[in-house]
Amino acid sequence: MPHNPQVRADTPVADRLIDAAEALYGRHGLEGVSLRQISIAAGTGNNYAVQYHFGDIAGLIRAILMKRIPEIELKMARILAKTKAQGRLAETRALVEVLFRPLFEQVNSRGERAHARFVLALLSSTEGAQHFIGLLDQMPIADHVFDLLNAANPDIPPRFLRERQRLMTIMVLTSVFNRHAPYNEDEFDAALIDNALDMANAALTAPIGDGVRDMLRRTSSKRR
Repeated sequence: MPHNPQVRADTPVADRLIDAAEALYGRHGLEGVSLRQISIAAGTGNNYAVQYHFGDIAGLIRAILMKRIPEIELKMARILAKTKAQGRLAETRALVEVLFRPLFEQVNSRGERAHARFVLALLSSTEGAQHFIGLLDQMPIADHVFDLLNAANPDIPPRFLRERQRLMTIMVLTSVFNRHAPYNEDEFDAALIDNALDMANAALTAPIGDGVRDMLRRTSSKRR
């Protein structure tokens, strides 16, 4: 088995598997990585290490999220408190900052935004977003921010605003990991993140057209 010099042997195997899977899924997508590749990247010779520790892929993905959510929530709480002190809880642009900035601040031991890239892979997958279902009770700060977003945009139905939020998350994260020259230099990172958040703000608050309103009425009547 090839040796991975970035793996620390004194780190618990489960944590190494989580870190390895997060990085590999982020780089190659959920469908582009085998459990064996994750085991190798984690520095374990057991090809069934993922099954032993997490049961299956769904268990592994849940473990990644459960490990990172508390860290993200703490960062979000800090930015939310600052936003509240500034009296900006009714501003969509400020709330967008609260939602997204923690993802960019979360880096691994090599200074990489591995979790943000993993979230992008998850949301870009057909079934990936389903892994967040059942974890909302683990994200009270994020849920509160969404309530604030809903209050700041009363003309947009909450269900549709949530869908816009999902799509804007994909857009914002793609803008970070898919930059072309000359904007792929580190010196432009902060400005381009601000630009992406400005775009997210504009997209979230865009007026709903008549066609979409008709669609929302039809889908609402079908659920009754």
